[in-house]
Amino acid sequence: MDFGFTEEQEQLRAQVRRFIDAECPMDRVRQIMEGKEAHDSALWSRMAELGWQALTISESYGGVGLQWEDLIVVAEEMGRTLFPSPFLANANAARAIAELGSDHQKGRWLPALASGDLVATLAVLEESDDSSERGVQLVAEEAGATILLSGKKMFVPYGQAAGLILVAAREGDGVSLFAVPADTAGLVVAPLKLTDRTHRAAEVTLDAVIVDPADRLGEPGGAWSDLLRVMDAATVALSAEMVGAADGAVALAAEYAKVRKQFGHPIGRFQAVKHRLAELYVAVESARSLVYYASWAIDNLDDPAAHVSMAKAYASRALDEAGEEGVQIHGAIGFTWECDAQLYYKRGRYCRNLMGSPAYHHERLLSMQGL
Repeated sequence: MDFGFTEEQEQLRAQVRRFIDAECPMDRVRQIMEGKEAHDSALWSRMAELGWQALTISESYGGVGLQWEDLIVVAEEMGRTLFPSPFLANANAARAIAELGSDHQKGRWLPALASGDLVATLAVLEESDDSSERGVQLVAEEAGATILLSGKKMFVPYGQAAGLILVAAREGDGVSLFAVPADTAGLVVAPLKLTDRTHRAAEVTLDAVIVDPADRLGEPGGAWSDLLRVMDAATVALSAEMVGAADGAVALAAEYAKVRKQFGHPIGRFQAVKHRLAELYVAVESARSLVYYASWAIDNLDDPAAHVSMAKAYASRALDEAGEEGVQIHGAIGFTWECDAQLYYKRGRYCRNLMGSPAYHHERLLSMQGL
């Protein structure tokens, strides 16, 4: 069986790399991460013209109708240069609407997401570190013909850039998902200061926010199983971005090892450096293989959870090691703000626990095996 990418997917990869290299090199990445805006809206519009936001949205709603593994190609290239964009947050929200929404709801929101006119995000995590259904404690209560949402969501990806926030809430004995416009009265979005400043996230507080039952995606209290599949797809996309970042960190370290000289020779000639770079290369390639297979599993298997967890756990390890060793290979300059190596290290630190830590995914794998 051939698990290689198609010619069209490789053309997409080349397009993404050319665009990012031309429009958002590392100098521009630094400008965006130090600016007040959550992302570059002009770049977002350019991406929409290229059809990236529409990749996995059905053609019936203005999308391109491709699969999740096509989106993985884009995510990996974005990770390579730490491209700061709500691209994945928007894609995950679009998938949630496609999985849980009615035809009317899909027609209402998906065309705007595909065109780039609307940015959406998922709000699931709360102050608890419990990633299971039990961790959702934000309350949805009936109030006559409306529903009141009260509670707080943490680390909402690009919440400060979103016009639509999909909020997971405890309703009865289960979990429901509600589509809430960001300008709704009682909803407060507070940007968070993250270790990785190339990412943006927000704390979202809902104080008796009034929503219409028509804005509930799926059945009351019955969203968790579908939402879990969406989160698995989101985890694979994040893992692909992490593999791209790990690859970028190794490439940066390898390039530095060719030009930095000690004792009259490039440090890349010394075994302590070149052997470590070779080990990092193997770790990144191994993580890449797991992520690629997990992306295929998302599109083709009924239960891809085991492959998702293996991919995320190994991608976390690969990026952690690549970021840390990248700083070490650069020596003292690697710890400075001016050196890009520290940015990759911080990306690894932040993403390690995002969408589940390696320990969480190891335990999840063991539980699937009855251990």
